[in-house]
Amino acid sequence: MSKYGGWELIEPPLGAGGQGTVYKARNPARVAERARCLDHFRELLDRARFAEFAEASWLYARPDLPNELGALKVFNIPHNGREAAEAVGRLKNEVAVLKENRPGLICLLDANEEEHWMVTELMPGGTLEKHPDKFEGEAVAALEAFRYLVATVASLHKDKKVHRDIKPANVFIRESGELVLGDFGIVYLPEQRERLTCTNERVGSRTYMPTWADLGERLEEVDPNFDVYMLGKLLWCMVSGRLKLPLWYHRKPEFDLTMKFPNEEAMHLVNLILDKCVVESASDCLASAGELLEVVNETLASLKNGTPGRGKDGNLRLPCRICGKGYYQTDRLYGSLHLPLYDESSRVIGQLLLRTFTCDVCTHYEFFSPCNPEEAATRGWKRLKS
Repeated sequence: MSKYGGWELIEPPLGAGGQGTVYKARNPARVAERARCLDHFRELLDRARFAEFAEASWLYARPDLPNELGALKVFNIPHNGREAAEAVGRLKNEVAVLKENRPGLICLLDANEEEHWMVTELMPGGTLEKHPDKFEGEAVAALEAFRYLVATVASLHKDKKVHRDIKPANVFIRESGELVLGDFGIVYLPEQRERLTCTNERVGSRTYMPTWADLGERLEEVDPNFDVYMLGKLLWCMVSGRLKLPLWYHRKPEFDLTMKFPNEEAMHLVNLILDKCVVESASDCLASAGELLEVVNETLASLKNGTPGRGKDGNLRLPCRICGKGYYQTDRLYGSLHLPLYDESSRVIGQLLLRTFTCDVCTHYEFFSPCNPEEAATRGWKRLKS
């Protein structure tokens, strides 16, 4: 059998690291077509069949079609027995997950675990790490793309699988703009009877991993909230256009999205999502991507329809439309107002009940009707734009 199952690697490499080297590669069918052209060249020249020679030359030299290419990853397998077992285990983990062909994951085209290589679909668009400004300042576009990733991770969590390495460098951009998840080398697979203690598993991506999991040792049980924390950091990166958020500091002024984009009301709602993910304690984090998906769906509906969003405590969160930093709170001093309603003859025909809410930052106040904005949320009412 030919090397790499007939796939022809194309120099130079697309990238290289400790795990292995990645090349653009031609699929076996295209390789065979080019080989047939080469075999045919001498015969055509000897017979002076120049028209056919030109056709064969074009078939050989034409640009490769997208479906004729893949990304060939050749794994580095150390000589040390333990390290070799870790590297092979990483390859087997990745192949095992990608073979499931789940929507939202990078497509596996070919693999040989014994020869230590695999081929996935080629992503000319690269990763979010290479395009940090793709969604910068665009909350709705970022959330729509992010939602697809969250749904993908939710399907993994449903089967008790945890990715554990979600970061911009592992999120690929298809030509359609769709985001897909790759690199499953340190995925947690509960069905494995013997689980390798990998160096990368212990260290992980310190910039993106939750602090409660960064213990310098193997985690015997890996909870799905591990991924939720990382997804939160990924969302912050997408919206901010930056690649590094220290710890859980998304509310600090230098990292606060509402400070960077003061005129974008949507940033308040993005922050509310981050409040449920990028947290110091595991007990404050959403339990799974399934729960996060519900929050993202509700937030997108709020942004698209204009209905109020909800805070961490389940109560409505109404961003101040004046300062853009605070939220309207129930005004205990003034409470509610009863305004008379008149008909055309100035006769009182009823009362309109209003409630006063005051911004907790700039103290701007607003009147809301009906008495409690909960009714507006329940009925799907939205504020009219002036």
